[in-house]
Amino acid sequence: MALYRRGSIFWWKSRLRFGSVPARPTTVRLSLRTASPQQARSRAAELDLAKDAMMEQMPLLRRSMKADDMPALYKQAFERELDRIIMSQFQEPGRVDDHLAFNRHYARYFSLLATEPQLLDASMESHQELVGRGLGENDADALAAIASRHRHQRPISPGQLADDLRAQGIEPSEKSLAACARIAATAYRNANIEACKELGSPLPEGDVWPLPKHLERLAHAEAVPNVPAPVQPANEALDEAPAATNEGSTPFVAPPLSVYAKEALRKKIKDGAWDKGRKRDIEGAVRIFIAANGDIPVNAITQKHLIDMKNLFPRLPVVYGRARNDENGMEVKETIEEALERGDALRRKWDEDPTAADAEGLPYVGLSLVTQRKHMTWISALITHLEGHDPDLAPKGLNFTAVRKTLVNPKKQGERQSVKNNQKRNAGRLPWHPDELRKMLETPVWYGCAGLWQRFEPGDEVIHDGSYWVLPLVISTLARSDEIAGLSVSDVVLDDEVPHLHIRENSLRRIKTVSSTRRVPIARKLLDLGFGDYVTAMKEAGHRALFPEFVHPTMDSDKCFYKDLFGPLRKLVFPNGTSRKRGRKDVDVPSIRTLGFNVLRAKESETKLKVFDKEHRQGLGGHEPGDTEGRHYDNDFEPHELVELVEVLADLLPDIPKRSLHLRPLEHQKFGKPRGRPKKRK
Repeated sequence: MALYRRGSIFWWKSRLRFGSVPARPTTVRLSLRTASPQQARSRAAELDLAKDAMMEQMPLLRRSMKADDMPALYKQAFERELDRIIMSQFQEPGRVDDHLAFNRHYARYFSLLATEPQLLDASMESHQELVGRGLGENDADALAAIASRHRHQRPISPGQLADDLRAQGIEPSEKSLAACARIAATAYRNANIEACKELGSPLPEGDVWPLPKHLERLAHAEAVPNVPAPVQPANEALDEAPAATNEGSTPFVAPPLSVYAKEALRKKIKDGAWDKGRKRDIEGAVRIFIAANGDIPVNAITQKHLIDMKNLFPRLPVVYGRARNDENGMEVKETIEEALERGDALRRKWDEDPTAADAEGLPYVGLSLVTQRKHMTWISALITHLEGHDPDLAPKGLNFTAVRKTLVNPKKQGERQSVKNNQKRNAGRLPWHPDELRKMLETPVWYGCAGLWQRFEPGDEVIHDGSYWVLPLVISTLARSDEIAGLSVSDVVLDDEVPHLHIRENSLRRIKTVSSTRRVPIARKLLDLGFGDYVTAMKEAGHRALFPEFVHPTMDSDKCFYKDLFGPLRKLVFPNGTSRKRGRKDVDVPSIRTLGFNVLRAKESETKLKVFDKEHRQGLGGHEPGDTEGRHYDNDFEPHELVELVEVLADLLPDIPKRSLHLRPLEHQKFGKPRGRPKKRK
């Protein structure tokens, strides 16, 4: 024991070796915060004990990786990646085909990353080798594009790998990091394959290359983490030890799930990892968990609690969580207890007389399989957040994958429907009626409004901004709304023989699939309205975004477009819904693409011209092989090859009168509106 004084206060000193180099010990000095020799000796004795316990653990923390560690490393990487993929897919539920194609490409990419990373060097020899193994030209190009994308942005973070190793008590080294990277690549590959199953479309046998047996076994091995007892950092352990000699220690009580969920949500939104739209998802999942188990401390969550939560899913009405009106037409917010009671009553009616229940239009009972998985995934995301921020409070031994595999689709009218059947039932997205879509644009936004904040009130002003341009561009190009609303100024090419949009990933937004990258001509009707002048003006103003008012810190640009324009405009023009409304569902932005493809198919039947065939339609729409338009998209079309398609689609637009270019005021060329009520026009 090394005790000494500084003034009247006693201090403790010790030499510790934290690293693997014996010649470099670290001297630690700590104040014992007492002038009493008796208290000083007692506290120093506590510090010596803490030091000895910690040093006993150091060899474990410096050990190398063994075969027994691999299943645990695989499991944590698999769960992490699967949760990430599923959450991404939940945010864009209407793009199932894109998700499937993307998952398939990445499954192949991670297969190669785990076994033959040299084939991802984007060379001609590697391309030919992949084609020789039975891969199509498009799929080989997709792999090359993914590899190029991740050349400077690693798909598996070295920092994450180091954290995974430390969680198993393994010191990160060049050798252990390389081994862990192969394990993680295997896990990520299998997570992408599992994500396809989650969407109800398992990949065909042989669609993704098999792995070597020693890697394939990881997916079936039982993970038994070899984790040493938690070791506090030296300074913290030693600094806290004396306090126990005086006043004793009070055990820390973990917060209940509801409290922790609010804090995690706040932090995630602040960090930009989640947008505010996730608030409802998180709160809904937490409410169901609490209804099943009570608001228990987060560190007390066990596998049984997940199972009990799962067992509530079949009892909830399929419309649980949606706003509904009571018999007086007043909107009611239903508690989960009320929802469970209503679900039980509905179940009895369906069981007694399914025909009468169907004729009455009663809601089905039992959450859809997609919704079940979503709720389970958000609980998993909260636990993952906890493990990354407060690992000592994180529950141990949870297996979300096992719970997901036991989820079943609810019975509807006596039949058990598969996820694929559900998708087929919902896949018949009705297109817009051309006259109704045209009516949407025959409104003050394009013909004269009352002002910047009164876009739907008739007046004399026409303001050229995202609200003016995005919808006509979506209609005439068959592009997705996020592809248009998130354009950068540099994505518009005006000095080409055929002025066009270069739809690609940029700093404002990502695109979903590799085939989404394309060049789409700009319709003559839009150029005549002054679109080129608008682009030039935004470039001269120094803007990076073509529509800066849609650039929000936590919300995607297409959601801003929907919130600011499309949603309110549709409600204004069709207060009771369009002629295509079915129940709660009405035609939406994606329904514009459905209409466009129908128009082009009809044009092909009418003219028999090759320019309107399936391949050209896919090239314009940025479809992946195997999606709604077929599996034979083999070409990247030049803009001049797609001009005729764009001009046919532009006929869906009304004859919008041309006005002189009128931009937003400079101070409003960004997201946001002024607070308070809009000022009345004089």
